Amino acid sequence: MPQTKQNQLLIYQKYVDLIEYAYNLLRKFPKSEKFAMAAHIKDSMYTVLKYILRANKVYNNRQVRVDMLNAIDAEIQLQKVLVRMAHKNRYISNQNYMEWSRRLDEIGRILGGWIKSTVGQDI
Repeated sequence: MPQTKQNQLLIYQKYVDLIEYAYNLLRKFPKSEKFAMAAHIKDSMYTVLKYILRANKVYNNRQVRVDMLNAIDAEIQLQKVLVRMAHKNRYISNQNYMEWSRRLDEIGRILGGWIKSTVGQDI
């Protein structure tokens, strides 16, 4: 049965929305950066999406889930740096930078709550 928005994780929904938003911006990067910075951002986004899906499937090993969630956090921090660099190099506008950063911050807060709830669980 295909998943609907009602039965997906909130962080998954938000992250897929971020990917869709980012792809429109990444297509507009200069040709010289499409295979460098834009490719790094895409790879990082796929890594985060993969870890979100994997972390959601870990039911009986809290430490494995926490490790995955920490890996997601590290990738999101990397994305923040790359987005800041893209803005500094004028590959994205101020408005796009603010929106992308806002979305990453929101996802980071959701992730922080997931980490706290996982660490506090008794499995």
